[in-house]
Amino acid sequence: MHNWRTSADKDFWQKTWRLAIPVSMQSMLFAILGLVDVMMVSKLGEAQVAAVGVGNRIFFFNLLLIIGVSGAVGVLAAQYFGAGRMDGVRRTLLQSWVCAIVFTIPFALLYRLSPGQIVGLVTDDPAFVEHATSYLFVCGWSIIFTAIVVPLESALRAVGEAKMPTVVGLVAVIINAALNALLIFGLYGFPEMGVAGAALGTTISRGIQTVILLLVAHWKYNAIFPKVSDVDTAAEPKARKKYMSVALPMIIHDGGWAMGLLVYNYIIGQLGVSELAIISLLSPIEGVLISGFIGFAVAASTILGHELGAENYQRAWHQSWLFIGLSASLALLLGMTVLFFHDGVGNLLAKADMPNLEMAINVTLVMALGLFLKVYNMVGIAGVLRSGGDIRYSIFIDLFAQWAVGIPIAVFTGIVLGWPLHWVMLAILSEELVKVLLTTHRIRGRHWLINLVNDEPKQDDEQCIVSA
Repeated sequence: MHNWRTSADKDFWQKTWRLAIPVSMQSMLFAILGLVDVMMVSKLGEAQVAAVGVGNRIFFFNLLLIIGVSGAVGVLAAQYFGAGRMDGVRRTLLQSWVCAIVFTIPFALLYRLSPGQIVGLVTDDPAFVEHATSYLFVCGWSIIFTAIVVPLESALRAVGEAKMPTVVGLVAVIINAALNALLIFGLYGFPEMGVAGAALGTTISRGIQTVILLLVAHWKYNAIFPKVSDVDTAAEPKARKKYMSVALPMIIHDGGWAMGLLVYNYIIGQLGVSELAIISLLSPIEGVLISGFIGFAVAASTILGHELGAENYQRAWHQSWLFIGLSASLALLLGMTVLFFHDGVGNLLAKADMPNLEMAINVTLVMALGLFLKVYNMVGIAGVLRSGGDIRYSIFIDLFAQWAVGIPIAVFTGIVLGWPLHWVMLAILSEELVKVLLTTHRIRGRHWLINLVNDEPKQDDEQCIVSA
């Protein structure tokens, strides 16, 4: 019988850190890049900052849709790998690639053909619309690269390989930062393109990342790449039904949640361009802090998926609380540190050309206060509940809290009452409190302890294991 001590053995901690640290580093690198982008553009003006911030939120919507599709790789491929089924890993990756690209192409066309109409929904400020239209038009095609990269990264992590995508991501971040500096400000003879330069640098770097990741992964981890024979098995009704039973709820979940984020941006846009610029500057900072814990969610989903695939239910139960407790405690410590050193935070923000320094400091403190709540929910929902395919209740938790609690409160406090931005942001944290209660209840109920792949016979020629 498993207990807490045997569940947290040496192998568990080695696998946790081997997955969590590279994924968190990669996530933080991309978040830092977004922060560098905004800081560079902040030298150009308030409207430019708001334009890049809103553009990134729109692309974040697409990223979440792709993550929803790729979530099926994280869940099914991890369990297939735990059960020794590499054919299932390949098949799930192929299905995710097809779905991600099919979902992405219409948005890419929309961003190229009608960018002005899209950004005009946020606010009608002429300077903002001009710069945001330019950013969305230039960067529109880059989401197709994301549709290729994200499922492949999910498949690699599902089989225990997290370091290689991180290294490739680091290369892309360095290229992106360099191109942005050259193209935004026109350094060393390059054209001075402003906001469009930031978009072009991002697009080029994502294309380079896609090519490198495909080549390296195919060379070193060929066992996860779909074969011709996998096309027929992936198209079988039973295989399609199993994949869509996991992927479709995740797409609905992530798409609905991402739409909620766009609604929040619309609400903040109604408060004013200054408020929109503050959020555009501070959201990447919050993203850097939260991204440091994304690795825990990925590690939880992968390791718990392995345990569920091997039908080690009691071990998975104990490990789930270890993941949540450790990540939430570290997030609480980090948030308290930001609150304690708020004077230093104010000095840093003063150097970033904030349009309203006092309000920006207050918003930062609110973000620090809510950090551990967001991390608790992220690991609990994306890590624990998803590892067993408990997607429908995850949808209920996130969308109910967001659309029935957070958004109505934001509308009432921001638009109806006209509260300052930091008080509106504080009121929105009620969404996270509701999610904590619902997530804890669901995990304690053990409904997520499910093996999703035990109805398929193992194939003798598919017992190969990818080296991590």
